[in-house]
Amino acid sequence: MNALVVDLGNTHWKAAHVGAQGLTGVLTGPYDDLDRLRDVIVVGGGNGVRALVASVAPEHRYSWFMQLAQGAGLRVERIDGRRPLGGVRPGYRKPEQLGVDRLLAMVAVRAMTQSPFCVIDAGTAVTLDFVDAGGQHLGGLILPGQRLAREALLANTAIPRDDSVEVGDRLGLDTPTGIALGGRYAVAAIAEMFLTGSRALFTGQSAAVFVGGGDADAVASALSLPCTKIENLVLRGLAELVYHGEG
Repeated sequence: MNALVVDLGNTHWKAAHVGAQGLTGVLTGPYDDLDRLRDVIVVGGGNGVRALVASVAPEHRYSWFMQLAQGAGLRVERIDGRRPLGGVRPGYRKPEQLGVDRLLAMVAVRAMTQSPFCVIDAGTAVTLDFVDAGGQHLGGLILPGQRLAREALLANTAIPRDDSVEVGDRLGLDTPTGIALGGRYAVAAIAEMFLTGSRALFTGQSAAVFVGGGDADAVASALSLPCTKIENLVLRGLAELVYHGEG
């Protein structure tokens, strides 16, 4: 088993190899630093090596990747998020609107638990998705990520631009800390409302919470529920498809 898995995200790319030892050699970078991605493709290419790609990036970036991958001899498979994968059945009315990154995050978590779960991916945007014990995606929510929300707030108010957030504060005793904590608690409150609160989805069942993404630490610190932090959600989801021969 030897494959390359690639996550073409909104602002960054990630890539890794999948082999007998699992997911290895994870690299990431912004789209203005593509030399390392080119190196990963060239090293991982040749002899029809399988490459599974999840892309929510603009099409011109995906096309650029395809040119490099095909030139390196990779056998590229772009993962389609509109159908069941890895034991998870998408729940959207319009399946084409469910980002493949979200479905793969659910696939990654489903491989770790057979219980109902919520997976929070806290990146440029924050997504929360809820899956029952049978693997049915019940739906989810989308919020601006911490940086995006902060920039939107500052752009539309007279709040001074100050990013000196005080680590460890429970409440904001200055404006930047108040903004940062507001975003974190909003995500945590939504998760808890649907897991244990007034809109609980899994009454009488124990649901697991998994948190990933660049702001995972900040969100996890705001949760009062136990949670598991997991890195490289999309790559892990892609790796599960490799292990089980899906794609």
